Amino acid sequence: MRKHPPNRRGISFEVGAQLEARDRLKNWYPAHIEEIDYEEGKVLIHFKRWNHRYDEWFCWDSPYLRPLEKIQLRKEGLHEEEGSSQNSFRCSG
Repeated sequence: MRKHPPNRRGISFEVGAQLEARDRLKNWYPAHIEEIDYEEGKVLIHFKRWNHRYDEWFCWDSPYLRPLEKIQLRKEGLHEEEGSSQNSFRCSG
């Protein structure tokens, strides 16, 4: 069954879409979507300026994906909206 990506503010689930992703070492990097698996509900993420061997599959509702705009918010000393919880996301499959 073909799944539909969640509606996440600031993230456009299409190939080439820009975002920020967290790697396995818990560092955040600018990235983009390389591929979308609609059957599994996952996206293949390419970390910018890294070799493609480091590309990684994420569930599209993963808390390890966030909009690029958060980089600018951090630079300006602003915080995320109150009440937003990233711990509620789980990959089902």
